Amino acid sequence: IDGMASVVFMVEILNKKYPEIKPEIHFCKYVIGGLDKIGEELKNGKVKKIFILDLNADMDMIEELKEIQNNFDVLFIDHHPLNPKLHIDDKVIKTEGKDCTSLVLFRFGEDIIDYKKWSWLACVASISEFAHIKEENLKFVQIYYPDFNPDKKDSDVFKIVLKLASLVNYYSKDSMKAYEAVLNKDFNKIDKINEEVSSEMERLVKDFEENSEKHFNNHLYFYFFKSRFSLGSNLSTTLSIKHKGATIIVFSETEDPNVIKGSARNNGIPLKYPMNDMLKAGIKGLEKTMAGGHAPASGASFMKKDLDTFKKQVIEFVKSKISNS
Repeated sequence: IDGMASVVFMVEILNKKYPEIKPEIHFCKYVIGGLDKIGEELKNGKVKKIFILDLNADMDMIEELKEIQNNFDVLFIDHHPLNPKLHIDDKVIKTEGKDCTSLVLFRFGEDIIDYKKWSWLACVASISEFAHIKEENLKFVQIYYPDFNPDKKDSDVFKIVLKLASLVNYYSKDSMKAYEAVLNKDFNKIDKINEEVSSEMERLVKDFEENSEKHFNNHLYFYFFKSRFSLGSNLSTTLSIKHKGATIIVFSETEDPNVIKGSARNNGIPLKYPMNDMLKAGIKGLEKTMAGGHAPASGASFMKKDLDTFKKQVIEFVKSKISNS
């Protein structure tokens, strides 16, 4: 949702400041080769300037980021953990994790972005990224949604968060359709999609409770699921809210039958350990891996044959952290 909202706000800023320009939009998957593919597509065209938004490109994709920076005029705006190897200059904006990319752009676009039209989306994106954990951002959300309480999930804005999460997951293979539905505020379509995805989520949550693998007195959960939707992020977030303070890792298949992806969440305050550090420990020594994200919410991918090794290394990492707390 944060990435989608970031594009909405950036495009509106560009359209109003430079109406003669028609920006191209590309949604990049966080996979090895993702930026290389986009760079190759744009290399021989008219595009000279690129905005890279809400993509943790300085982690596992840092060489691709450097390459695209060499070939284009790039402004990189992101709020994921900083790679010390990233060269910081006046074309790199790295905020702390709680200041999500879309919120940064929304604030930057004061007197440019139509705040009455888009405040709802800035709030939804902020909540989806747990930006409201920061008091300043919580106050921002409550300006527009006074009834919002992080501990209660029945507020109007939280319902919209769930709907947009369903939309993004439903169109995971064609993000442009999700973007267009948000841009047009097509809530008839969004509501229908949410009903379908919510039904599938209910099935998975029930199956999780019955079949998940549990460790350390229900502190750590592993769960492998299959679904026609890409629900890993949404499912792990939902489960982490339900099991507050527990670490949830859900696994699912990818387009490559040899690779699986994992989505990790822990909604505890304070956290005993960061999810991104845990996943980095899980993939240590494995081949063809990626892992990154935020302290409470991170993702990873690795070879399917290494699942047991990954679990073992995560268990060892978690054991070392909770035994010392």
